[in-house]
Amino acid sequence: MEILEVADVFGNLPELNTPRLLLRRVRLEDAADMFEYASDPEVTRELTWQSHRTTEDSKEFLNYVMGKYGRGEVSEWGIVLRENNKFIGMCGFVWWLPQHAKGEIGYVLSRKYWGRGLMAEAVGAVMDFGFDKMKLHRLQARCNEPNTGSERVMQKCGMKYEGLTRDAVFEKGVFKSVKNYSLLSTERGK
Repeated sequence: MEILEVADVFGNLPELNTPRLLLRRVRLEDAADMFEYASDPEVTRELTWQSHRTTEDSKEFLNYVMGKYGRGEVSEWGIVLRENNKFIGMCGFVWWLPQHAKGEIGYVLSRKYWGRGLMAEAVGAVMDFGFDKMKLHRLQARCNEPNTGSERVMQKCGMKYEGLTRDAVFEKGVFKSVKNYSLLSTERGK
């Protein structure tokens, strides 16, 4: 098995295109659009991070992601809706272990765009990138137990439920159980 270097794959993060979306590097100009969804407690309720209180919080996060681009680290794409060129969320890799050919994805989407199949479209493009460019054998994702919307995205993308890890994370002052999903390269298209 060929072991890839993270910087070789993520050092020049390419744009990904889907019928309705453009996945691209984030920019500081995305701060207002990011703040629109990242300040929504309904969006962030089951995420690891707190709601953004100001656009400065969003700018700080965007600078953090852009720094990862500059260092050639595992990172994420901004999701732009083609119909209005609006930045509506993010999707990408949380981590990648090339020596084990596995990685984990994460994602967030503005509540205004929930229920339209957009996140499954974005995740599908990122999964294809993972299997085709990163040479993953195993791609995984997880969500907190009550996050049924995120779970539906994983199911729509063909991921298989592996089980519940009870009280796996301590977030926002409480223990939360996590649902685990994965897809193997040998299961694609099945």
